[in-house]
Order: sequence, then structure tokens, then C-alpha cells
Amino acid sequence: MLNDALNGMGEPWFIVTALILTTFLLEDVAIAAGVSLATNGNLSWLLAFTAVAAGIALGDLLLYWLGAGARRIKWLEKRYITTDTRKITESLHSHLISATILARVIPGLRLFTYTACGFIKVSLPKFTFWVVIAVVVWTASLFWISATTGHALAQLLGVPESVAVTLPIIAIALAFPAYKYFKQHKKSSNPSTKNE
Repeated sequence: MLNDALNGMGEPWFIVTALILTTFLLEDVAIAAGVSLATNGNLSWLLAFTAVAAGIALGDLLLYWLGAGARRIKWLEKRYITTDTRKITESLHSHLISATILARVIPGLRLFTYTACGFIKVSLPKFTFWVVIAVVVWTASLFWISATTGHALAQLLGVPESVAVTLPIIAIALAFPAYKYFKQHKKSSNPSTKNE
């Protein structure tokens, strides 16, 4: 019975479900896994890409709904709907395209931006449209970078291609935290900046 259950984990529907759910925890891991699974032939490229992109877009829409749901809590609305909020509301409404795209590519902005869009009642159809566009372009770009760079790394390092294609995504995922760490470390070790 356990053997049958474990064998079922290799079924495409199970792998797709796992990829979608993984995007809710760590998008970069889901992208790396999707590219690796497609490279290895466990899923078609289209199915792997669709599963990852759908999971990411669904997660972004859930952030919107989290913000919309928070608006129903009266003390949150009283506390956060102020004249400053109205300025942010006008800004998000008029700059929805750039806000959505920037939140997709700059770490740390997505949670605030997408929940704020739900909280201030940005048009759901417009928000969904721009989220889908941003997700498709972002995910396709990372799939392409990972596949092309990974192929070259596989030849250079002599590792299996299904492993090598994960390396560019891992490098991208670690680049921002590493940058923040080294920037903070440099700032804390520089005596002239300690008094600022």
C-alpha cells in the first residue's frame, strides 16, 4: 500500500499540485524544481511553466484578498484609512502597472503592495490582468535563464543538467540576501557610519 502511494507521487497531477503549493512557500524553489523536472522529462516544459506561473499568480491574488478581507475589520479601516492612505490610494490607482511589476521583481515589496491593493479596493480585474502579465514575464525569464545557463553549467561542471539548471535560480535567490548582509556588515564595521 505504501509502495503504491509512493509510486503515485511520480504522477504528473501530483507533481503539478506540489509545484503549485511550493510557490506559496518559496517561489524560487518552485521555479528551480519546475525547470529541473522539465529538463529531466518528468513534466513537459509547458506543464511545468504553467504549474509554477499559476501557483505564483494564485499566491499574488490571495495577497490581494487578504488585503480586501482586512478592510472588513473595522478597527483596521479606522486606523489605516487616513488622508495619507488616500494619497497612497490615488498613487496605486494611477500607477498600478508599475507598482505591480516592481513588486514582482523587487524582494520585499509584494506583500505590502498586493495587500494594499486589496485593502484600498484597486479594481480586481485590472489587478489580476497586470499580475498575470508580470508573473508570466518574470517566470518565463527565470525559466529561460535557468535552462540556458544551466545547460552551459552542466557542460562546464560535468554535473547532470537537471541539477545544473537549479544553480542559476539558487544564485539569484541568494543574491539579494547576500547583498543586504554584506551592505549591513560593511556599514557596521565602518566606524564613520556608526555615528550616523
